[in-house]
Amino acid sequence: MYDFISFGEILIDMISQDYVDGLEKASTFEKHFGGSPANIAMNISEQGFKSAVVSKIGDDPFGKYIISRLNQSKVDNDFVFEDKKCDTDIVFVLKSKISPEFYPYRSSSLNLEINEKVIENVKGCKIFHFSSWAISTDSNLEKTLTLLKNASENNVLIGFDPNYREVLWHSSINIKEALKLILPYVNIIKPSDDDAKFIFGKNPLEKYITFFHDYGANNVILTLGSEGSIISDSRDRMTLKSYAEEVVDTTGAGDAFWSGVYIGKIIGFDIFKASKLGNAFSAENLKKVGAVIRLDDYKKLIKKFIE
Repeated sequence: MYDFISFGEILIDMISQDYVDGLEKASTFEKHFGGSPANIAMNISEQGFKSAVVSKIGDDPFGKYIISRLNQSKVDNDFVFEDKKCDTDIVFVLKSKISPEFYPYRSSSLNLEINEKVIENVKGCKIFHFSSWAISTDSNLEKTLTLLKNASENNVLIGFDPNYREVLWHSSINIKEALKLILPYVNIIKPSDDDAKFIFGKNPLEKYITFFHDYGANNVILTLGSEGSIISDSRDRMTLKSYAEEVVDTTGAGDAFWSGVYIGKIIGFDIFKASKLGNAFSAENLKKVGAVIRLDDYKKLIKKFIE
């Protein structure tokens, strides 16, 4: 049985090496493993839990690099499909101490794949996670709904990362219509304030939380960058200040937060205590460049930040 299975993008992040004002001014980039669902699977696996990612890569050098990195982190890649007709996704990212600018070149993630083996393993896992890339085309949305129905019927905890941006969207329906279809299945959603703004337009923070609950999500974690986060289970709310003392690069901070939340849930924390562990993971990630870095053992982070 897997502790965690994610579904969505797996890609190469090309991160600028200098802090400049906009991607158009960046001249030098460094290659990093990327893709939010894969980043989370890696973080969780490196903490000693069994994880897998369901995604697609191209038959190219970048795809081979991705497989080697998954193997190094002991993430099961049996469900990472290789397609000779497409390329591995590449995203150019601006190194930043705030929400980073990015531009995607999508290919393999536009038509993700699943099969019966994927469905059976999702049924039996503890946590199933997916991203907005997994609902950003009609075919991806159809496959995601199949996995959500099977996961829900088998009492799997379901998390959704609404990392929506218009540049990523290739569906015949808009993001709000897609949310109405998927959020009734979702136990935890973790939007950033930027995510919420791009989905619902400019609104008060409390309104964003209400919107996501009204669409069906049970637990909402609204992250606010350096301002911390707001956690709501629809009955109670908690404001959590950021634990970060040093910020070098924000790439992957949200994925680190997710990783801590999920590990918290695996070991029996409620959503509020799990969010504190997520906050600790995020603070550790902010100290270095890249989405996947070596994080302290979660037990040490619990002692440092929670107990």
